[in-house]
Amino acid sequence: MRLPNLKKGVSGFTLVEMAIVLVIIGIILAGVMKGRDIVRGAQVKQFSQQFAQKWGTVAQTYYDKTGQILNDGEINGGIAAGAPNGKMDGLLAGSALKATRIMDTLDNVGIPVCSLVKSKLIDPVGAGTIVVAAAEVCTDGTDNVVNIWQTLVEGEYAGSQIITADLLNLQIDMQGKTLLRNCVILYNVPTDVAQGLDTAIDGLANGAAGSCVGWDPTDAGTAPTWLLGEGAAVIAEAWAPAIATGGAPQVQTTIIILDY
Repeated sequence: MRLPNLKKGVSGFTLVEMAIVLVIIGIILAGVMKGRDIVRGAQVKQFSQQFAQKWGTVAQTYYDKTGQILNDGEINGGIAAGAPNGKMDGLLAGSALKATRIMDTLDNVGIPVCSLVKSKLIDPVGAGTIVVAAAEVCTDGTDNVVNIWQTLVEGEYAGSQIITADLLNLQIDMQGKTLLRNCVILYNVPTDVAQGLDTAIDGLANGAAGSCVGWDPTDAGTAPTWLLGEGAAVIAEAWAPAIATGGAPQVQTTIIILDY
C-alpha cells in the first residue's frame, strides 16, 4: 500500500530563492541610501558654491580690483573711522547699516554681489541674536528680492537652519600657532554640512586645520548664535559628532580663512 504524499500541494521558498530575495532587498536599500547621499551632497555643494565660498570670491574680487580689503574701514564699506588697517570690521556686531554699506561699496566698483551670492531666503530674518534689517536685502537685477546675508541649509539631523554670513578679522589658534586673518564667518551651520564644506575646500573634514575650520560657540558659555567681535580669539577645533551625546543635533560656527 502506498502512503499518501502529505507534501503534495505545499509550496514555499527554497534557500536559493530566499537568498535572491535578500540580495534584491539589499540592492534596493543600498540604492535608497545612495540616493539620499547624492541629494545631501548636492545640497552641501550648492551651499558651498553659491553662498559660503561665494562670499570669499566676492571679497577676493574686491581686493583684486581695488587693492583694498572689503569691510576694512569706511572707505571699504566698514564702519571703522580713519585709514584702513588691513582688518575686516565685521558685519553684524555693530551698526545695522553695515551690510548696506558693503553692498553699496561693491556696487560702486562693479561687483554685482546681489547677483553673485545665491540664497534660499528673500526676506530679512532674525536668528537668535542675529538680525538682518530690511535695508540689507537687495535685488538681483531682475527685481527679485534676495537676502544675500542669510540662507537656509538642511542638516541631516539638525533640520533646516538659518545660516548667517559675516566678514571679520580673527585671532585663530590653529595647532598651537596664533594666526591673525580676515575670514568669512558662517554662524549656525549643521555639523554634517560643515564637514561637507570643509571637505569641499580642504579635501578633508578636519575642522582644526586648513582654510576651513570650526569653532564651537558653546565653549564661550553662550548660545550657538553668539556673535564674534573683531579680533576675537578662537581655537580651531575638530568637528564634533553630528549628534551629541544624548541625541541633540550639533550646529557649529564655521570659519573660512582668507589669504589676505
